[in-house]
Amino acid sequence: TFAPLPLDVSWVNAGRVAIAGVAFGLAGAAFASFTHLVSRFATARIGWAPLRPAVGGAAVVGLALLFGRDYLGLSLPIIDAGLSGEPLGIDVVALKILFTAVTLGFGFPGGEVTPLLVAGAALGAALAAPLGLPVAGLAAIGFVAMFAGAANVPLTCTIMAAELFGSGSVVLAAIACTVAYVSSGHR
Repeated sequence: TFAPLPLDVSWVNAGRVAIAGVAFGLAGAAFASFTHLVSRFATARIGWAPLRPAVGGAAVVGLALLFGRDYLGLSLPIIDAGLSGEPLGIDVVALKILFTAVTLGFGFPGGEVTPLLVAGAALGAALAAPLGLPVAGLAAIGFVAMFAGAANVPLTCTIMAAELFGSGSVVLAAIACTVAYVSSGHR
């Protein structure tokens, strides 16, 4: 388990977390939509299936040369940064989504779970200051809520929050996960 969630349950924090939940849901929907868009593009533009991963691989290498290697692979240091209370920019979220969508969309086998957890934690860390919440707390909420919205599993992610961040996280995690689920449009 990680450290307990550093957020007090209050009406004010519940409202702030609900606002963040909308962002987590929309980001999860963007992740799913962009991945499908890249896949449709790759299929339509590159008729020979074995060539798609080669083109996608070249695109990912180009992205890594432009933006660095932080967004390749699991990107676990991004999760660590957010959960440690380090503020992150919205660009971290966008770049993780971009790298993952290109990778999956061009036919590389890979996961969606960890990239969603990474992007969610980063989005929580980016939204914390504007919403007046602790970075580590909203990063933890984002960790589970973006996945809840993208994968349509709010109850599972609420339970995951309790397991990872302690039972004190259940109320706020449930709010964020439910709002993210509703805001995602069930993609």
